This record gives sequence, C-alpha cells and structure tokens, in this order.
Amino acid sequence: MRILNASLLTFLCLLSTSGFAQSRTSSNSQLFPTASVTFDPQTGYNVLCKGVQVPEGYALAGETLSKRCQGTAWIVKRKARRQPVLDPVNWRRDESVSVAEPKEVLNAALCDTFQKTIRNTYNFNPARLNEAQVKAESAKLDVFWSQVRASRAGLVPCLREALREDTSGGFFAIDGSMLLVDQDPSRASKALQVRKFIEANLDGTDLEYWVNTMARRGVEGFDTSGAGAKWFLYPKAKYNLSLHGGFPVDSFLGALFIFGSMDEDLATPVLLRIANQLGHPHRDDALAILMSQATPASLHALKQVNPAGFPPGTGQSIRELLENPKLLKARAHPKLTREEQMIAFQGIVDGDYTAFREMVMKAPDGEVDAVATLLPEDIPLVRRARRASISRCNQHALSDYASFTKILWALTWKSESGK
Repeated sequence: MRILNASLLTFLCLLSTSGFAQSRTSSNSQLFPTASVTFDPQTGYNVLCKGVQVPEGYALAGETLSKRCQGTAWIVKRKARRQPVLDPVNWRRDESVSVAEPKEVLNAALCDTFQKTIRNTYNFNPARLNEAQVKAESAKLDVFWSQVRASRAGLVPCLREALREDTSGGFFAIDGSMLLVDQDPSRASKALQVRKFIEANLDGTDLEYWVNTMARRGVEGFDTSGAGAKWFLYPKAKYNLSLHGGFPVDSFLGALFIFGSMDEDLATPVLLRIANQLGHPHRDDALAILMSQATPASLHALKQVNPAGFPPGTGQSIRELLENPKLLKARAHPKLTREEQMIAFQGIVDGDYTAFREMVMKAPDGEVDAVATLLPEDIPLVRRARRASISRCNQHALSDYASFTKILWALTWKSESGK
C-alpha cells in the first residue's frame, strides 16, 4: 500500500494549483488542434492518419489513401458550430432516449456467410503479432470494413447479431463494435459497444482509444462504470498520449477519465464498492475519485467508507472534506455575470470553447465568480461541463476537472449544509 494515497495527494495538489487560466494558457493546441490534420492536395480532403485521436471540432467523414500516412487515412471535416443558448431544458440529461434494439430483418443465408468471414478475418491475437503481421492483418480489416460499408443494409444487422452472440472477448469485440457504431451511430449500437468493450481482452488493444471511447460514451449518458472497474483491474493499464507531448496516463488517470465523464450517480456505487473492497489494488484510487465527485450521493457514500486498510490519515482527510472543507471564497464584486458563465459552460457541453475562452480572458480566476453568482439550479450544467471537459482525456482536461471540482464543492457543500 502506498504511503497516504498517491492518487489522492496528486488530485489534492491539482485542486490547490490548477485554474481555468492555467489550463487555457497551456491548452491552446487542444482548442485549435489542427496540427495533426493535413490538407491532401491529391484528394482535396483534410486527412488524419489512423491511430491518431480526432481533434476537437472535427468529425470522421470517411477514409482515403494518403501518402503522408503511408496507407489509408481518415477524411475529417469540421463540425458545424452551434451557438449555445440558455435553455434550462437542454441542460438536463434526456432520460427518455430509448436504447431499444432497432427492428432489422436478418437474411439468414447472408449472415451465415458473414459469420464465416468474421472467423476468417479475426483469427488472430493482436498482442502476439509482429510489425509485418500487424500490417497484413490491418489490410484484412480494411477489406472487411469496406465490405460492410458497401453492403450496409444487409450486413449491419448481421454484424449486430454476431456481436451479440460473440463471447470470445477477442479483438472482434473491439473492432466489430467500432464498425457497428461507424455505420449505425444509434444509441442501441453504442450501448452494445460499451458492453463489448467491457467484455474484450485488452491485451494488444489500443488502450488510449479504448479509454477515449468509453469516456465519450460516458459523457453521452451511458453507464460505463464497468469499463472503469475493468481498467482498475487491468495489470497493464498505462499508455502515453499520442498527442500532447506523450503525456503518461496510468491506472488512476485512465479511471478518472472514464468515471469522471459519466453521470456521477451511476459511478458512485461502483466507486464506493471498490473503495470498501479490502485487498483491491486500487481502492485508494477509487476513493480519490469518489472524493472529487462533490454530489449529494457521493457525500453520503463517503460516510460509508470503511477506513480499515487505508494509510494513516485517510479517515481524517474524509472527515475534513465532509465537515470543514477548504472552499473557494466568493469574490465580493464579481467580474463575470451568471449569464456569461452559463453560456460558456453550455458551450463546453456543445463542444465549442469559444465563449469559455473569452470568459477566461476577461477573468482568469473566474472560479471565485462562479461561487459568487451561480445558483443551486445551475449545478447540473456545471457538472455536465465538467464531464464534457474531462472526456477529452488529456492533461489539460485534468486541470479543468480540478477547477470545476472546486466550484462544485463550494456550491454543493453550501447547498447541502444550508449555509
């Protein structure tokens, strides 16, 4: 066991030193991450090499051959920018969205043939391939994807059925569900993808892509707590970001990306269970994330944490957080209005940081204005902005997460304590 939770110390350090101004200054490349997107004069497309995270503000629009990427590359297009509006209804998660399976007609003969193609295509373990074999298998997968795209109406139902029936935990669970969402980005497809990603063997998997995908599904409202729990137990849970200077992501940060992106009320029970599981290798990491949630449910959960087995001082840290937390002090004369902040936070939810960046330029220490001007009914939007921000899964998102957490702790503690 580490001497006083290393993850907790790391996060508390973030809480004490981070700020929106620091994050925005250091993350301009994240706000305008076009360096990895290149215009290909041969095809007339903006392209992105496969394996590189899609920058914010862009969306995949197909694939093409690219000399720069020495093979196939993604075609990317800028997303249409939406103007954030003050609509309280849109700030609440829509619980009415159905994830029922679509009504599809299966062609039995076609699906039987397709199942054989799947077996012949995914008959490898990515963890055991050398560089030449990876290239060869990637070519087979490109052919497979092209086949499904060319016969989408008939093969997508077969693909969905094959994924539902597959119990191997092999690479098909990852790649096949990626293809399904690519061709049918419905909530039903994404729900199935979450299940298959949790079932999959992570050996040989692109761990950065796996974590990023689960974070995206989490911020969309899916329960990805099983993915967070799986990440905690994976012995090789670490990777370096493909962008952002190769920033190292370990078991704690990867779990924070996943649990932090999802609805806190869905994450809290799982985090509490892990924190109370004696002998769990990352119970202290789970506790650190639980302590950062700053929700009424997490405050109640912290009172149920069993301090046995934790390093000395852990119980005291929990009590101090619950009884006498060090909260942000509201600015006496705020520089920012409530409306300015609400528009900026809604912009983050919508994927547009323009208003947020302008707000930070006006008041670099705007956290104290948030505490001064925001109302209890504004807390859900702040939570959604925090989830959307951390779903970027990089070091700049960590800084923003800490800043949002400071705001939420002040607002939530004030609301719950009646002060």
